[in-house]
Amino acid sequence: MSSQEALYDSMVADVVTITNRPDLAEETKVAVRTATLSVHMLESFPRDVSTELVKLPNAFYVAGFDTQVLFPRFRGVSTIRILDSSFAPVEFPAIDVVELGDIYDPIYGTLKNNIAYAAGTSLNVRCAVPAYGCLVEYFHLPQVRRESYNSWIAQLYPEPIIYKAASIVLATNGNEEKSKSLDTYCKLTLNPQLTQNFLTSAMR
Repeated sequence: MSSQEALYDSMVADVVTITNRPDLAEETKVAVRTATLSVHMLESFPRDVSTELVKLPNAFYVAGFDTQVLFPRFRGVSTIRILDSSFAPVEFPAIDVVELGDIYDPIYGTLKNNIAYAAGTSLNVRCAVPAYGCLVEYFHLPQVRRESYNSWIAQLYPEPIIYKAASIVLATNGNEEKSKSLDTYCKLTLNPQLTQNFLTSAMR
């Protein structure tokens, strides 16, 4: 058994301990996967950041990168720096990561330069100087299947996931009162402790 499978199994076992519903084995597994994603999406945790160096053969001023291909389990952008002809990241011009609704100059109505924004499955970059690629730091979602389960929260502070999963199992099987009690415990105690200890960054 791999370490990922052992971690997954331990999470499932802990949820069963809380719910006392070993007969809901398959529902519990789904709840663990759902809760893992849900807890990771509470905030923009720096531990969920990956870095990818994207090189292009020709210089560009405007480019779109397929997030599904280049950035596995892409959730959102942290920072982007363009590359020079030797594929080294440069600090200037700085690329500002903006929302889709903020890509036009409010005065002239033209598209801004030196910006990056996500639209659908494309990460779009516009710069005022020729660039040969980008160094992209992006937030990703964890692997949640048993054979590849990989969650730093499950490893370091699993309680928010365990109690969230238990709440899901109970809610879908008629025990709404206990489900709400566990959900409140997550929101008022466990989730704040998680963010206070591991949240130090921001995401667009």
